[in-house]
Amino acid sequence: MDTAPEQISARTAAAWTVALSILGGFTGYAWDGPFLAVTCALSLAGGGALGTILSRRRIMAAIEEGRRKAAALGYADGIADMVVLGISAYGAAVFPLSGPDAVDAAERVARRRAAYRLTAADGLPHQIREAAAAALEAIDDGGDRATQSAMEGLMKAVREQHLRA
Repeated sequence: MDTAPEQISARTAAAWTVALSILGGFTGYAWDGPFLAVTCALSLAGGGALGTILSRRRIMAAIEEGRRKAAALGYADGIADMVVLGISAYGAAVFPLSGPDAVDAAERVARRRAAYRLTAADGLPHQIREAAAAALEAIDDGGDRATQSAMEGLMKAVREQHLRA
């Protein structure tokens, strides 16, 4: 059985139309017999069908708006997570290990460029953009304690974004 909102709406409309038709038939038969039963059934079924047709447009618009909001929140959540990962990778490159595991200057520049691009991504909520900019500034300044504090602020902003969704 298809559970798409459009199909559920269509099945609900059909069920209401049939229910109103049956109710009209029983009511008409109880009042005056078979002729009024058919008349009442047809008029209530027509009214129910007309009502569902007129309300369907509004229902579908509300469903589509909900889908757009969910997609926007999902995109914002995903890009926020990528900002945290990108800035963390850049932070690891700025404070590299010494020896064979150290990050060379070219990789450091590439990670910095990627982190700044992620921070400027469309659809990123303003509070996360601000926290990311603060984290990048702290990393560029080189303060270990300030960097850690800024990264915690960024992760807090991302957590709050996830809770809003």
